[in-house]
Amino acid sequence: MGSYDCSDPKLTIFFAVNSLMMSGMMASNTSFYVVTGAEIHWRQATSFHADAAAMRTLLTGLAGFLIVEGILLTVNWFVAGFIHRVTGGILHVLAWPIRALVERLRPCFHRVYGSVRRQPLPDPETYEQIAVDDYLDDKSDDGESDHLLHTGTATGSTAPTERRRTDTPMRRFVVLGLFALFLLLRFLRPWAPAYLYLSGTLPLTPFFEGGHRKSPVDTTALPGDYGWLEERSSLHPAPGWDWMPQKGLPGFSDWDKTDRFALHYTPSMDPLHISNRDNPVLDSIRPVLEDNSVKIKHVIMLKLESTRGDVFPLKKDSFMWNRIAESHKDKQIPPEIQDRLSNLTRTAEWLTGFDAGFEHTDSLHADRKAYGGISARNAHTTGTYTLKSLVGTLCGVTPLVTDFNREYKHHIYQPCLPHVFNALSQQHDITNQTDDFTAWPWHSVWMQSVTETYDNQDKLTPALGYHDKITKETLEEPSSKHFPVKSEEINYYGYADTELRDYIRDAIDDAEASHTRLFLTHLTGTTHHPWGMPHDEYEEFMGSSWTGHNNDVNRYLNTIGFGDNWIAEIISILEEKGIADETLIVMAGDHGLSLPNDGGVTPYDNPHVGSFHVPIVLAHPKLPPVEVSTPVNSNQIVPTILDLLIESRSLSEGSGRAARDILSLYEGQSMLRPLVQEEDGKQNWQFTVMNTGGTWLAVRSAARPAFRLVIPLVDDLEWRFTDLEKDPIELKPIKHFSLMDMANELDQKYGQDVVDWLRDAAHVTEWWVLDNWHRYRYIPQIKISKDGKISKGKDSGDKGSDDKDSDDTDSDDSEDSKR
Repeated sequence: MGSYDCSDPKLTIFFAVNSLMMSGMMASNTSFYVVTGAEIHWRQATSFHADAAAMRTLLTGLAGFLIVEGILLTVNWFVAGFIHRVTGGILHVLAWPIRALVERLRPCFHRVYGSVRRQPLPDPETYEQIAVDDYLDDKSDDGESDHLLHTGTATGSTAPTERRRTDTPMRRFVVLGLFALFLLLRFLRPWAPAYLYLSGTLPLTPFFEGGHRKSPVDTTALPGDYGWLEERSSLHPAPGWDWMPQKGLPGFSDWDKTDRFALHYTPSMDPLHISNRDNPVLDSIRPVLEDNSVKIKHVIMLKLESTRGDVFPLKKDSFMWNRIAESHKDKQIPPEIQDRLSNLTRTAEWLTGFDAGFEHTDSLHADRKAYGGISARNAHTTGTYTLKSLVGTLCGVTPLVTDFNREYKHHIYQPCLPHVFNALSQQHDITNQTDDFTAWPWHSVWMQSVTETYDNQDKLTPALGYHDKITKETLEEPSSKHFPVKSEEINYYGYADTELRDYIRDAIDDAEASHTRLFLTHLTGTTHHPWGMPHDEYEEFMGSSWTGHNNDVNRYLNTIGFGDNWIAEIISILEEKGIADETLIVMAGDHGLSLPNDGGVTPYDNPHVGSFHVPIVLAHPKLPPVEVSTPVNSNQIVPTILDLLIESRSLSEGSGRAARDILSLYEGQSMLRPLVQEEDGKQNWQFTVMNTGGTWLAVRSAARPAFRLVIPLVDDLEWRFTDLEKDPIELKPIKHFSLMDMANELDQKYGQDVVDWLRDAAHVTEWWVLDNWHRYRYIPQIKISKDGKISKGKDSGDKGSDDKDSDDTDSDDSEDSKR
């Protein structure tokens, strides 16, 4: 018949696999969007891996996937035949001009090639007779699935009447007219890479990542004079310190004197760096530091999972309060629920000293209004992906601009706090044979009641300097001191945070008994989606419409209250052990959550400010309560801790001298001193690597804190600008695929001043992304294996990297980003 046999098993398998893949991708994208409000970036899905924690996360969306896939298959069962016929008819019409052209050219071919000897036809007797019914069954209902490029019949024969009836002038006019319109619109469409990517077909999307530029930030549409940034680098040979060993120390590999080519981040070489080291200590804090009232023997770091800044504490008449009120009748919160809300975050209210607007009549924390310490009101995280946020907070850096947890594979360009405390412990005057705690060595401990196998976290924590760890896996070991675990798992990551209470007591007892200083870091997990509570016990905060997003918000608020009580219990343990007055408690959210704003249950691919605003508190009962209203970033926590230890004279002479040297390395300003927002026309820029790290980057300036710019790092995303003074909850962000279109709209709405800020933000970020890669010794698109062979890959460390696992396969999935 001159056409392929559709019954060929190979073709059947090919089309079946392709169809199932397309329907699976459609179902995944649809169900993921319904749950998270974000779309899957399929380029990330190509690096899917099967660690247990990631698979459990993935399986939480299995029910939604199966529902959508079932709907697709059911609808397809009824409409596939119709779509097949319509598509065949459209193709038949589109082939009509070609058939007409061939028919007109046929006489020319006969004149030129008519004398060519034709091959004799095969003997007709070699063919089997085909039943008419079988032949008709192999055709579509309207006869258009066959011979779409039919050019006519032999003389004396007639074309099938069915085909002639369907190929009418009106149909040709409609189909060819719409096709011509498509071609016209395609020609008029801007030739921006974003539109080219968005028009790609689904099965091929995971394999094409758009265009590649020198920097993923494209500012060619808004040129300007930025020569002061060109060819600049923040890297410089590491400073020489007489107390540093010849081979360096863990976390200080750039001080290895045998490596002549090691370069280290140097603030004085960073064209964006603004320092406040020469500023005096804040006036309100200076007296208690000078009279030696503040003693810091131990440091406890609480990294608060998914904790929004506006629920630490929850304030009356705030956005969250009004969001709760909207779910109730007449938008009024009943008195009994108001009473529960007033006590939901009492500990956070006490620790920060912020006025939440409630009148408390009970005795909880009644002995004093505020615990004491430094509380930042306008703080943003360095990364909205938990593992990246950990690196930013504990190492005083901005995370690596690439997808997922890759920092552990590359050169974390500053020593993290465990490395710093280890370095201080190596000084000549450190000993545990004294009652003077300032001379005691430090010991760092990591604790979490959830799994550490998610996205290679078990490799990240040692890279951060932690070797003594308590995790979900530890809790489940029969050899563990407090085995068995006393409660059920509350989510797909592990147990309630309170399962660690006995381990915290043990860590304190061991430190005091051995004359060591404890640095305990605790990543909480109860406030993570799906917000499970022990024994599934929930209080009611939302109104009668406690379904959908309201149900999620209610569950979230319950876990926030649980976390608040857990912090109070930790403080009570410190008091029980008699060390509360000598312990600095540092609290910081890993990221926020836009759940009450837009229903987002994860910060994945979500640029809303609710995912960025987090609490940052450095609490000590001997410090006065100090509120920092200047915009800050979580990479300022490390320099602030070191500054406090130095100024409170909580270090020995030798370790104090080393701490001053180390403090000079960090880019973030200390919150112990007045912050500098702008200097000599240079703004204090603050960057946040957005979950999962390689798609969007957020930037703001401390000098213009109301402006937020979210910058796309790939071709299929938009630039996004918001003004938090005019639109505090970002209801109407300005979004464009083109930077020039963004500038034009801002010029009309705000004027040239804001356009200049946009230009500065874009160009500064363009330089900063490349410098970020250089700091981590990260080379995109090139991979170096252990044997030194270079091959194409997602990422790698260069030959100067500390990377010992650079040949690991990048293995993640967009669903993993819920963490």
